[in-house]
Amino acid sequence: MKKKILFQLIFILCFSISALSQDLTSKEKINENRDANMQIMDDFQYLENLQNDSVQNWFKQHNNRARYLLNNISGRNEFVKKFIDFEKRKSFSVTLLYITENNSFYYLKGTEADKSDKLYLKKRGEKEILLFDSANYKKETGNVFTISYLKPSWDESKIALSFTKNGEEIGEIAFVDVKNKVLLPTIITNCWPSEIGGINWLPDDSGIIYVNIPIVDTKKANYLLDTESVIYKIGDDSSKHVVIFSKINNPDLNISRADFPTIKKINLKDKYILGALAGAATYLDYYYADIGDLQSQKINWKQLYTKSDGILDPIILKDELYCISSNEASNFKIIKTKFSNLNFKNPEVIVKENTHETIDEFIINSDGLFYTTKKNGVEAKLYFVKNKKVKHIDLPVKAGDISLSTNNKYSKDLWVTTSGWLNPKRKFSYKVDKNKFIEDNTSPVVQYPEFSDFTVEEIEIASHDGILIPVTIIYNKKLKHDKKNYIMMDGYGSYGISKTPRFQPIILTWVMNGGVYIIPHVRGGGEKGDSWHEDGFKKNKPNTWKDFIATAEYLIINNITTKDRIAILSGSAGGILVGRAMTERPDLFKVMICYDGYLNPLRIDKAPNGPNNMKELGDPSINEEFNLLAEIDSFNHLQKGINYPACLISVGMNDARVAPWMSAKFVAKLESIKSSKNEILFVVNYDAGHGINSSNLQLYNDYADEFAFAFWQMGHPKFKLSKENYKIRE
Repeated sequence: MKKKILFQLIFILCFSISALSQDLTSKEKINENRDANMQIMDDFQYLENLQNDSVQNWFKQHNNRARYLLNNISGRNEFVKKFIDFEKRKSFSVTLLYITENNSFYYLKGTEADKSDKLYLKKRGEKEILLFDSANYKKETGNVFTISYLKPSWDESKIALSFTKNGEEIGEIAFVDVKNKVLLPTIITNCWPSEIGGINWLPDDSGIIYVNIPIVDTKKANYLLDTESVIYKIGDDSSKHVVIFSKINNPDLNISRADFPTIKKINLKDKYILGALAGAATYLDYYYADIGDLQSQKINWKQLYTKSDGILDPIILKDELYCISSNEASNFKIIKTKFSNLNFKNPEVIVKENTHETIDEFIINSDGLFYTTKKNGVEAKLYFVKNKKVKHIDLPVKAGDISLSTNNKYSKDLWVTTSGWLNPKRKFSYKVDKNKFIEDNTSPVVQYPEFSDFTVEEIEIASHDGILIPVTIIYNKKLKHDKKNYIMMDGYGSYGISKTPRFQPIILTWVMNGGVYIIPHVRGGGEKGDSWHEDGFKKNKPNTWKDFIATAEYLIINNITTKDRIAILSGSAGGILVGRAMTERPDLFKVMICYDGYLNPLRIDKAPNGPNNMKELGDPSINEEFNLLAEIDSFNHLQKGINYPACLISVGMNDARVAPWMSAKFVAKLESIKSSKNEILFVVNYDAGHGINSSNLQLYNDYADEFAFAFWQMGHPKFKLSKENYKIRE
């Protein structure tokens, strides 16, 4: 009797969703014809109206069914338990570590028992001090707030904190009085310092510079447009600020509505401040002004360079400007010029281009210049430059990634952080005169014996056009070439962003369960320099998913697996990668998993933050780029009669970056043309955004869903959907 009831429940769920789908899709078809040879049919634009009750019901019913099935996959909850076990091994965790010029350490620290972010201060040789518990922030509202950004004032009397709630990213700024350990009454809304502009304290600590976002409602047409860098003075009403960098305030600078006018990190000893028109682009327009102008009513901004100059990461040192340049150097070079005689066409070259290694980042202190390189995005090295002589520095540990930081570029201070696919993050201070690394013990060292038999292989494979693609393979040393391995392919390939080696115990659980984790470093990323991004940008975007397809074919040809045991995973702009790989070669993959994905970029002009993302993906108002968007649009390429892979699509309803309806439309169309028995699940997280500020528990459940679903669909014996395990949902 129990089994019969369970069967009826599933049938009712499926039937009600199907009926709703049929009712909604009967609405008027919309035909967009922008090219004589191209006709775009979109029957699902009704799903873009997230305020419509029928649409919300569609979302909820799909989520109910997905949660019902996912929660009952055997082995799924074991993932969550393992993730929690990994977390418990840390006696505490440290995030958002900020070290001041006075060597004060400010950070968030949490233990297993903590349910909220706690802000601590630790000075050298002293005990740490609890400054603020986020559980006390607006607790009367019933919302759970997290701290996403922190910045101490120069005199360290106050700390600016950014708070967000429910997985959202756009939040608000509040201030902690360090001496009294209390929150000041001012709360500034409409800001996103963790992502847009950060926070700069004024030289006299009287206030802060931040980016004000006039419209933060994703439903409004002007969402994220006309942002402005402003000065707020402590003690003023929170709505009172002075605009210092914006389209309206600086009409002579040709700022677009989608640009984010930001002020780069200020140093009190600098003569100049830098402003950038930030956004979803690799290269930006930069401006500069005298630091003394911050006391004026209007800042006299001067052009530093334009995006066409191919300049990155400017660092000021007195009257000199150091930058990374891609001008006639795809793997980059480091250059220097003077503010008194700016010359980017023929600058002084401090570090020449290395044809075998790509310059990743650089930093300056009183000892000299330090820079890092990567080979294929995964093999990192550290170098030191003084008096035009370059010296390689041997690291105390093997590193796939190195990041550099300094508290004060006018001192000898230098911090080096290393990480790798199988090596946890470690932080060292480095003394160049003694060639000595001293490890920081702010974060605990955790052991993972489960991974002792794992290994990483970095290879290159030929893509469709013969170009060699770097591929990372993480597997157990006992791997057999018997065509039976469960593959998870994880990629991205946009904005020049590389898939950097990071130690993530969560993804290594895939290998623990007999799988192989594959990271193809596809074109569109930055693994092989500036040209690698360009070769996967706009008209070259098909290379991105063709590189992915070539990787899958390599795995099959070399008897590592078969097409029935390959899952592909990505999200955000990586949705283009997995969506188009699936629609171009549906026969090659068993499972497609996409979270918060750009699956319908043809409608980018209707999406939140769409105008900004057009810089990378294309503008539909331009005919040529409309056609490019149509080519990368996975929704547009779904066709009837095709046996598509099983799909798990998820969204966060508070997403400030990618519209949830893009994924919903993809699911709805896929269901309407479904011609196979492969499962299609749509998960809706109502208390989450783009995943950036999700809680650990939310992330654990997301990964558990994805891994369990993939293993289930690929026939792993541990992961099954057994009726005996069903729990009736009320």
